[in-house]
Amino acid sequence: MIKSTLFAMTVLVAVAPSAAFAAKDDNGQFNHKGVDYNYTTEDQGGEKVVRGTAYAGKVPFELHIHKKTVTGTFNNKPVEFQLADVKKMGLDLDN
Repeated sequence: MIKSTLFAMTVLVAVAPSAAFAAKDDNGQFNHKGVDYNYTTEDQGGEKVVRGTAYAGKVPFELHIHKKTVTGTFNNKPVEFQLADVKKMGLDLDN
């Protein structure tokens, strides 16, 4: 789970500045350490949801960004971490 959590945090850190916390739903893509990520974001019941794939569409992920935590799946494995952990990485998530 630690490896999946680190990947999910990487996705969140990479996605958040560009789209995840924008006021509207969004689609995007980025490359991090040679891995291509494609994603969509949407507001759902007061939380931001980031869905997408990595590794040429082979690895799905879905992250639900709550007020204090992020939950979801990466490669069909559960992930959960605190937003404070992401903030320690230098990202301000004004959620």
